[in-house]
Amino acid sequence: MNTTTNFLKRHSLSIGILLMFAFTWPIDLAYAGKLPFEVPFIVYLFLGWGFIAASVLMTGLTLGKDAVIALLKRYLYWRVGWKWFLVAFLLQPLLMVLGVYGNVLVSGVAPDYSEIIAYQIFGESATLWLFIVPFFLIDFIANGEEIGWRGYALPRLQARHSALIATLTLGLIWGVWHLPKFLSHWNAVSFAWFMAHTMAVAFLYTWIYNGTRGSLLLVTILHASSNTAGVFLPIANTVSSQNMGAYIGYVLFEWLAALVIVLATGAANLSRTEEKQIQEEPDGQAEVILQQA
Repeated sequence: MNTTTNFLKRHSLSIGILLMFAFTWPIDLAYAGKLPFEVPFIVYLFLGWGFIAASVLMTGLTLGKDAVIALLKRYLYWRVGWKWFLVAFLLQPLLMVLGVYGNVLVSGVAPDYSEIIAYQIFGESATLWLFIVPFFLIDFIANGEEIGWRGYALPRLQARHSALIATLTLGLIWGVWHLPKFLSHWNAVSFAWFMAHTMAVAFLYTWIYNGTRGSLLLVTILHASSNTAGVFLPIANTVSSQNMGAYIGYVLFEWLAALVIVLATGAANLSRTEEKQIQEEPDGQAEVILQQA
């Protein structure tokens, strides 16, 4: 084993995460106008594919071609039970609805659907319900984050820590990755609540990922469902304090859900029926321990 390969194996987690930032932040910063060059919207739309490039590259360099194939096949893990599909499709929209109407109960102010992000994307006269499924499908295809966060980083973190500690760590890194999206409309309070959101919602992703024995399909559905609901519901987006009351309610319900998951499944695995998904590489020697479906 040459020195370079041994180094990559020993530091696969940190190098992989650094590459995820390196392959995506320049595009994000340029689109926000913080770099002296511009990127087309279509490039920004597929920003998340930088995670695919980083994960495939590092997996290939440290574990080989078979491990890359095994990682990509996790998008085909669909035999997980219909209840997991319900959770992936509906849990995040439900938590957002609770946040929106919980805020109504507290503030006494009705939600303003005229200001939702969907109108900014599709036009003020758009018949929005026609765009929900197409938006979800585009977001699902364009989203490459999950192969990086859950497919690559989470199993390596879980090899070293409990699922709870791994989830909190990943939630923090995941939140920081979104920083460029806030720079054009900086609001420290909004960013703080967003960090609280990523650290809470990370528990939902770990629960589903471990509970489905590592299905990237299910966590990608969860991610696309969350993004879609955020566009079509009157809740704060990631770059402003718009509808902040509803967003705070949403985050609080996420933390409640996270607490229920921890209490119901245990901090070690965040799953009642499956072991945590891990990827160990002790002493620079690659050892794949990811369970197969």
